[in-house]
Amino acid sequence: MEVVDKQEMPLEGSYAIWNNRGGSGKTTLTYHLANKFALKNPDKTILLIDMCPQTDLSHALLGNDEHNQDHVSQIGTMKKDAMVFGEQKFAKTVSGYLDLYSSQGLPNNVDPRTFLLNVSKFNAQLPRNLYLLCGDASIELIARSLEQKRNQTASVSQFGAQAWKSITTSLKQFIGKIAARKGIKLVVFIDVHSSCSIISEIALAACDKLLLPITDEHMHRNGFEYMFALLYGFSQPSNVYYYYRHFSFYYRAKEHDVRLPKIHLILKKSNRNATNKDNQKEWEFIFEVYKKHPQAFNVAKELDLKTLDEFKREFVIDISEETSANQIVRQAVRSHSPLLTIKKNANSNNNNNRNSSSNLADVSTPSTNSSLSKTKNPKIVRSASPSPNNRNASLPNVNANCIHKSTDALNESSSLIKQDCLSLNSNNLLNDELSVYTQNEQINAILYDELLDKIASSLNRT
Repeated sequence: MEVVDKQEMPLEGSYAIWNNRGGSGKTTLTYHLANKFALKNPDKTILLIDMCPQTDLSHALLGNDEHNQDHVSQIGTMKKDAMVFGEQKFAKTVSGYLDLYSSQGLPNNVDPRTFLLNVSKFNAQLPRNLYLLCGDASIELIARSLEQKRNQTASVSQFGAQAWKSITTSLKQFIGKIAARKGIKLVVFIDVHSSCSIISEIALAACDKLLLPITDEHMHRNGFEYMFALLYGFSQPSNVYYYYRHFSFYYRAKEHDVRLPKIHLILKKSNRNATNKDNQKEWEFIFEVYKKHPQAFNVAKELDLKTLDEFKREFVIDISEETSANQIVRQAVRSHSPLLTIKKNANSNNNNNRNSSSNLADVSTPSTNSSLSKTKNPKIVRSASPSPNNRNASLPNVNANCIHKSTDALNESSSLIKQDCLSLNSNNLLNDELSVYTQNEQINAILYDELLDKIASSLNRT
């Protein structure tokens, strides 16, 4: 398939985090990356969309209410914050929006912002410029209805001859209508379900760029052939893909002029025993795909990548298992908080970006949980580190002073290490289990945060 050249959407960036198999850590990455990007860009509105039926991302962002009931289930079952349209009620979730769209389209008198949740009103630890289109477990059931309606004939469908395109681009239309509002600088991150179902296709069709997390265990040629075949029609692993291409997503997308995202970064999670020679044949295969089909990759026109090493410097970021599987990284998700945040004056507004401009706040429904105002600020804090200006610059050296501090000083829960080091604030929730974290785990938390800085900086590259 020939991928259509970039057509500007009225937003600053839209990123699908997707791999066609599970276990790649995409939800954890999406959670931390969106928080990092929101903190680094307080003037932008950051929208997260949870397209996974497990709704792990939504749970991590919203947490539970004062009665220890999870917000996601209450919102999904319309026990809280239901949207009323005419005589019908719709959940303020991705399924609620898709249900409305598939039955009525996107009416002009419906502001899609009403489906969004300002995350900080449910979880005061997170940035105020972070918004969520919440996931819910009914999305797979909605998917069956969407597939049926997408394939209806023109004489039956309310969308006429455009049924397939209209439903496939339903989420893109949702994003576009929000982004078109004056004064909003919108950046979107979508946590995409690992299957290649209609839900994943709707999510992929909504984005400009693709962030592809992979692991050493999952990295084999057949897996990449399958992914390229599904999304772009490249390198079909067998004749079956050619004979049945008319049913494939890439073929239907080309037929209906639906633009697909370009690969922006490959985020490779390596185990501790990996070497540079591991998976060499797979990387050579990917590079060959790039040379034959560069239009599927988000590469600047002036760049001419002639070698595999040049390609990897431009498109690949290595994430070690020690950093990505770090207990502090995981605990931050479980405690619904950012990992490391920018240290500011105690009297400042900290990470809540209270001066950030957003035209969404007046539409989102605040949580009734009055106890949220008492929630402590994020748990582990460090000063802002130098950010690389290009997509894949070398990581700055982690401050040696941190590593050489005494173990006692690092493990003391109330200690406050120098501003350019890992600072442990005993008043914060992530610090509750700090005594079990080793010095290496704390250093790896810094390293993971540096990687998030690197990835976030690459997103500013067109």
